[in-house]
Amino acid sequence: MAKYMSDEYFSLVQSALSQDPKWSESTKTLKTSVAFSVTDIGQNYVLGVENGVTTFQKVTPGTPAEFSLDGNYESWCKVAKGEVDLQSAVLKGQLRFKGSLTKILMYRDRFIRLAEVMRDVPKEF
Repeated sequence: MAKYMSDEYFSLVQSALSQDPKWSESTKTLKTSVAFSVTDIGQNYVLGVENGVTTFQKVTPGTPAEFSLDGNYESWCKVAKGEVDLQSAVLKGQLRFKGSLTKILMYRDRFIRLAEVMRDVPKEF
């Protein structure tokens, strides 16, 4: 089992997304990137999506992305455990969102699916 928010975890998420028909279908014409930053442990990854191909890459803090979500490990764990959904975590200030709100709302269903797949990947905290 992979440690949550680790290289191994994101590798498993990438594999799960590539095998997920809902994700593949909904992203076949999409090009975007999302930075995930775990501020207190210094883990930074960028999700890249281009024409149905999804990748995760470990990056340095501040690497450019169309959208970004930043928060401490405890906040990310609450989202992963389903104690709070991603939208609520942002609205409550547990995670900080950067990017176009209008555009992210257009992608809403895709990001809900992303969160579901990330939650389903076996992990330890």
